[in-house]
Formats: sequence, structure tokens, C-alpha cells
Amino acid sequence: MKTPLLSRISQFCWLFFPPLILAISIFSLYFYYSELISGYLVNLWWMSYASLALAAIIAWQFGRSRLVYACLLLLLLTLDKQLTLPAELLDVSYGGILLSLLFLLYSRDKGFSVVNLSFSVAILTALFAFSWLALPLLQAASQVWLSSLDSILLKVWPSVRAYITPFNGVLLVLALLLGLIRLLAKIDNTHNGLFFALGLSALIYSYDDAIVTLIGIISLASLFCYSVLKDSFTMAFKDELTGIPSRRALMQYVQTLGRKYTVVMSDIDHFKKFNDTYGHDVGDEVLKLVASKLNKVMGGGKTFRFGGEEFVIVFPRKTTTEVLPFVEIVRQTIADYDIALRSKPRPAKPKKSVAKKLLTKSPVTKKSPKNKVVKVTSSFGVAHRTKEHADFSGIMKQADIALYAAKKAGRNCVKVAQQ
Repeated sequence: MKTPLLSRISQFCWLFFPPLILAISIFSLYFYYSELISGYLVNLWWMSYASLALAAIIAWQFGRSRLVYACLLLLLLTLDKQLTLPAELLDVSYGGILLSLLFLLYSRDKGFSVVNLSFSVAILTALFAFSWLALPLLQAASQVWLSSLDSILLKVWPSVRAYITPFNGVLLVLALLLGLIRLLAKIDNTHNGLFFALGLSALIYSYDDAIVTLIGIISLASLFCYSVLKDSFTMAFKDELTGIPSRRALMQYVQTLGRKYTVVMSDIDHFKKFNDTYGHDVGDEVLKLVASKLNKVMGGGKTFRFGGEEFVIVFPRKTTTEVLPFVEIVRQTIADYDIALRSKPRPAKPKKSVAKKLLTKSPVTKKSPKNKVVKVTSSFGVAHRTKEHADFSGIMKQADIALYAAKKAGRNCVKVAQQ
């Protein structure tokens, strides 16, 4: 079983490394076959602007304001490359873009109302002003203590020193480090896209090659579009509370099933009473717990939240007899799990008078434990596809009848539909 730390590291790796490997492959291929690829791409300069416009429109439609601003910043970077400015990395004109991308990483999407647009434009303008005023002063003040680093770069890595000064290198490393910390704290597709914009924009600005700019901009625009569509898909097809696929995802998954499959309906026993006793917050934690256990069912089953405290497990290419052992295991796992509840402080009792205290003997009571351990159980109804019940709705109805039989049999058990 994965710990939360290992699960988080795994989530980060699956999110971060695929676009990183893809970007390294694309740029390596270009640098290896630069003359051949340049011949094909030399007349496609307009794709930088077209891809950024497309990404901005998609981000706008889905309310991803930070990605819209990132597209505008990359547009400024693309236009800036056509001007006759110094080729030093992190020139003051790029410093504003760097700080703005870092700001977008640490902020959140705020929509496109007049107030939000005005606030965001004011912040980005202030960052550009700061870069124009402060960065040259900081660079001049740091020349003395960075001279040793400058000499090391000239000896060890002269090719890199041609594009970057020690001050600019330190500034870039700090920005990437802060961006990585933010990505680790908030692992999602939008932050991943903004972090890659932070890194690739430095490469685009420092490398004086129109094809590198074209490849970098198209790659980032594609990553932005993927981020928006992937997040939207997750919101539409994953249950927000439990994190498992939702009912909409179930209806889509049904279309991929063949002629042989088994459906299991599950319901948390006495959940309404549990909710009324301990509160909705504790009820939500129970739902997440049960969902996590059901989601780990073996035998190739796929779990969905159907609604409320009801869940559905679909076993493709399996008969009822084949899935029963796996359903029994997950039922027992839920029943054996101890849930520790923190005791809530009792309301203060009204003070008694001294005479009443003398006349009334207060019974001796034991202190209640800090944590109360409770258990939850689930009931299961199982049905499979037959000639009489060939459509999914009919199979679901049979599984629901079996679930009702499990409830009548005392709950915390598995019943098979009489088909």
C-alpha cells in the first residue's frame, strides 16, 4: 500500500516527466538534424502566433485566466525576439516575463471580470516596472561577489557563459526552484504547464534561433491546451469528494463493455444515521475511506461513485462466480477497518448554586477517551449480463434488487441476483 508521500511523488512523476522527456526529444532531434528541419519550418513562423492564439482562446473558454496571461507573456517574448536587444539571458525586458510567470504559478485563476482583469494587469505591470528598475541595480551590486562564479563558468562551461551571466544564472535557478516548490505543493496540469513555461521561456530568450522559438512556443501552447482539456476531463468524469470516477464516467465506460461482464452495486450501511450522529464532515471522510477501499478491488474491477453513498463496480469479462471472492475480500476489508473519531467538546453546563451542589450528589463519571473508534460496513448486490438482461440498465436493476436482498438479510453481506 502506497504512503501519502509515495503517492504524491508518483503523481508528480507521471505529471512532470512525460512532457519533459517529450521536450528533450523534440529539441534533441532539432539540434541533431537542424539543417533538415529548418528547411521545413522556416516558412512556418506564423504558427507561433496561431498556436498561442488558439491556446488563449481555449483557456479563456474554460476560465483558466493564468494560462491566458501566460500566452500573452509568451507573445511578448516572441515579439521581443524580433527586436534588436542584447542577447544576454534575463535582460530586464525578460525579467518582467520571468517574474510574471512566477507570480502566475503562485496565484490562482480569478476569472475575467473587470475587477479581476484590472487587478491582474496592475500586478503584472508592477512586476515589469520592478524588473526595469531593480534588476539592473541588483546586477551591478552583485558583480563583486559573483566574479569567482564568472571565472568558473568561463573555464568549465564557456558555451553556456556566452548566453548567461552569473547573476542571471542565479536568478534563473532561484526562479526554477521556487516554481518547482510550488508545483510539488500543488500538483496539477495548470501548474505543470506554467512551470514548463518558466523553463522553456528562458531557453527561447537565450538561444538566438527562430526555429527554437517556434518549436518552444508551439510546445508550450500545446501543453497549455492539454492542461485545460485534461483538467476539464477530470472535473467532468471524476467525483470531486472521493477522487474516483463519477456516474458520468460510468455511463461512458459502459459503451466499451463487451457481451460478458458483471455489475456490483454497493451501499454503506446506516449511512444516514451515521451522518446524523457524527456530522457531515465525518460522513464525507467515511465516503472517501470506503471509496478508496472499493477502488482497490482486485480481479480487474473498476469502481465508480453512483451517487450519495452508492457505488458501482464493473468487472469486464467476468462472471458472477469469478467476481464473488474479490467482492467478499473488499467487503471484509471495509468491515475490519477501525475509524478513529475525535471527540468534540461538550457544551458548558450552567453553574449550580452552592446549596444545590451540597444537596445534589454528582455521580462519579469516567473521562471519555479522546478518540472514539467506530466501524462501518457495506452491503453488495451482484448481477451479470444475460440474454434476458442484455442492456446495462436492466443489469443495474438486477444488482439493485440483490443489494436490497442484502439489506434485508442483515446488511454487511453479498447477495447475487436470481437471474
